[in-house]
Amino acid sequence: MTLRTLRALTAAFFLCFAALVTWPGYVPFNRVEPLILGLPFSMAWIALWVVLSAVALYLLDRAEQRKRED
Repeated sequence: MTLRTLRALTAAFFLCFAALVTWPGYVPFNRVEPLILGLPFSMAWIALWVVLSAVALYLLDRAEQRKRED
């Protein structure tokens, strides 16, 4: 996978992130039950996206480091 493709996929991921944690994309997930690791579902939903964004940025950084080393 080229670096350009990976950057485009990361940008698409963050567009999905923005759509699914703001209104109206957040509406189906705006509830308290079930509790996930002690968090209400709506808070766990946002926490999941924050963790996924950290993973996405880490993977992009690793790919860019490999490209700089070449």
